[in-house]
Amino acid sequence: MNGDPELDALPRQRRFRWRPTRVAYLVLIGAVVVGGSVYGYRWWHYIQAHVSTDDAFITGRIAPVSARVSGHVAKVRVTDNQQVDAGDVLVHLDTRDFEVAQSEARAAAEAARADLKNATLTVPLTDDTTRNAATQAAAALAAVEQGSEMARHDLDQRRSELRAKQAAVAAADANVRAATADYERARLDRDRLAELFKAQLVARQDLDHADSTLQSARAVLDAARGRLGQANDEAQQAAAAVQSQTAALAQATRRVEEARATLASAQSQRQQVGVRQTQVDAAQGRLDQALANLAQAELNLVYATIRAPMSGRVTKKTVEVGQVVQPGQLLLAVVDLKDVWVIGNFKETELTDVRPGQPAGITVDTYPGVVFRGRVDSIQAGSGAVFSLLPPENASGNFVKVVQRVPVKLVFEPGETDKHILVPGMSAVPTITVR
Repeated sequence: MNGDPELDALPRQRRFRWRPTRVAYLVLIGAVVVGGSVYGYRWWHYIQAHVSTDDAFITGRIAPVSARVSGHVAKVRVTDNQQVDAGDVLVHLDTRDFEVAQSEARAAAEAARADLKNATLTVPLTDDTTRNAATQAAAALAAVEQGSEMARHDLDQRRSELRAKQAAVAAADANVRAATADYERARLDRDRLAELFKAQLVARQDLDHADSTLQSARAVLDAARGRLGQANDEAQQAAAAVQSQTAALAQATRRVEEARATLASAQSQRQQVGVRQTQVDAAQGRLDQALANLAQAELNLVYATIRAPMSGRVTKKTVEVGQVVQPGQLLLAVVDLKDVWVIGNFKETELTDVRPGQPAGITVDTYPGVVFRGRVDSIQAGSGAVFSLLPPENASGNFVKVVQRVPVKLVFEPGETDKHILVPGMSAVPTITVR
């Protein structure tokens, strides 16, 4: 009982009465529940179709500009954050040393070119000279060989004549001995007949006949002796001729040897052509080296003027006039603000449905409320930990599984960055629509 007699007296079904405030509360609670359910459903549906990360930043093309040659900085033509175009002059180095080196290299190249020309001209001259000398030496050798052959033939003929004369001497000597024997026999016969004639044992006619025979034998002996002397003279002459022809053959043989030596020398001189050609090749090599040095000197002179590698803004300028720079020393950087993109480090569990070409919305902390349209360009082939300076070693035994993050490159749609300046390093939040 509520203590109210009137209320207690009413029937039970008439006791409960709706108050306005209570109704409003119930409606509000119902609206909140319905709205929360709708929002929760939409949020669940949204997160099923989108993946997002706040571990993202703007990046772009940053061209470091460094010196390629050493030298003094003569002039700096740009200031910090200045807009430059590709090819614009950024820094001038003092070019006097490079101009002197270029002049020296050009002079060396001209000298090498002259040496090559001289060496090239000597090749045909040496070729003609040595060829003519070899031809003449060959002809001279043929001539002296022919003369030597004739001398040898004449020597053989003289030796044949000498042998004939020596045979004639032997025959004449035999005739002399035979005539001598006949003479001695005729003399002995005449002496015997003379003794017999004194004793009047033979007639005078026999003695006269013996005298006649003796005189005839003496005449035959004298004639044989004369022929022997003549044969000896002719044999001596033939021997002298053989000796003379032998000397002539020896002289002809020496001339042949000399001609052969001359031909061998002329033929060896033909190798000078190869030597000259080698000198031409060496001169060509020196010319090529001199031209390479000249090209390097010209390049160094060009490198003394440092130009912008691309269009963009000058950033991180550290070069000043009077500074001595070395090759590879960073002078400044050029940032291309027209070509920027986003690198988002997504969890590996969020990349299941991410594919290149999918649309994305990108917000940048610098411009609250502005959503830039973009798309997925590519997914890095490896997590960030793999390419870190000290990759994790999970074989140590203290392994703790950590969700890895994989960089994803997102590019802006054309025209999205025209109204807002986006610079590398800005924080961004990309949201990829995967469904």
